Amino acid sequence: MGNGRWKQKLNKFRALSSQDKWMLLHATVWLALARIMLLVLPFQKLAARLSGEHDAAKDDPDPELLKRVGGAVRIAANNVPWRSDCFPQSIAGWMLLKHHGHSSTIHLGVERVDESEIAGHAWLICNGFVVTGGAELDRYVETHRLGV
Repeated sequence: MGNGRWKQKLNKFRALSSQDKWMLLHATVWLALARIMLLVLPFQKLAARLSGEHDAAKDDPDPELLKRVGGAVRIAANNVPWRSDCFPQSIAGWMLLKHHGHSSTIHLGVERVDESEIAGHAWLICNGFVVTGGAELDRYVETHRLGV
């Protein structure tokens, strides 16, 4: 990436509120940790970690918080040097919402691409709001939920 592009990104970061800067930095850290978890943990252990207890008393999050979390995760995922597709994004969003005291659910689904190939997708829902992975959800058949 050229110097002009980095300067442009840095200027956008500087223009953010301090609250949004922290959210973006936390999203980046959680994306890194999610990537590591996906590399080293068997799915059963990861699923158990993502299905822990939650505080039902705080399960009415501000819709603005949900938008900010989704936006921060998406922006961070587009700017890290490692692969951060839908599943790590869902995990990072789940962790950010948990940090803010809210429960959420990671949904895993598949779609048939052709006779011999299927594609997977993960998305995060909190209080009925799709936080991450919301593009074209009608294409996928849900196969599993984490966090319920």
